[in-house]
Amino acid sequence: MKQVKRQLTLFVGNKVVVTDQSLASTLFNKGNFGAFINGKLELSIEEAVYLNEKKALKIYNKEGKELKFRELIEIARRKQKRFWTRYLVFSDLRSMGYLPKTAFKYGGDFRVYNKGAIPGKEHAEWLLYCSDEHESLPLLNFSAMNRVAHSVRKRLLIGIVDDEGSVTYYEVNWVRM
Repeated sequence: MKQVKRQLTLFVGNKVVVTDQSLASTLFNKGNFGAFINGKLELSIEEAVYLNEKKALKIYNKEGKELKFRELIEIARRKQKRFWTRYLVFSDLRSMGYLPKTAFKYGGDFRVYNKGAIPGKEHAEWLLYCSDEHESLPLLNFSAMNRVAHSVRKRLLIGIVDDEGSVTYYEVNWVRM
């Protein structure tokens, strides 16, 4: 009888769930990755792909087959519109020491915590919207983004990815006249 390998990390919907408590604690406590929900660490797709790219996490499908980085990218692209743009911004921020967390409830891509900040003890500094250099941004959408950021006491940050994969950030501030 073939024995099924114990799965430590598994794609479930738009999340990756880490069931191994030791690994989950390490990822959460040392890197502020994910959130504990019902005793299991849930990672966003960006977090999981980032950890996989850095060789810190192996991810399996429901059949127990380990998914390679390229396979993860394809799965993520099918599950999430604009994944690659979001991932490039996420990865860039993490590499600079900032902590991006999802911001769907604010209508944004990420809440961004300053270097060294601890979510739950400190608030995010920015509400970030990701875009690629070929996307247009209607003025009404821009105005709505700015109002939401202001209403939740965050600064608006727009991360624009160019064709080479480099990210440029623009912070938008209110000016009183």
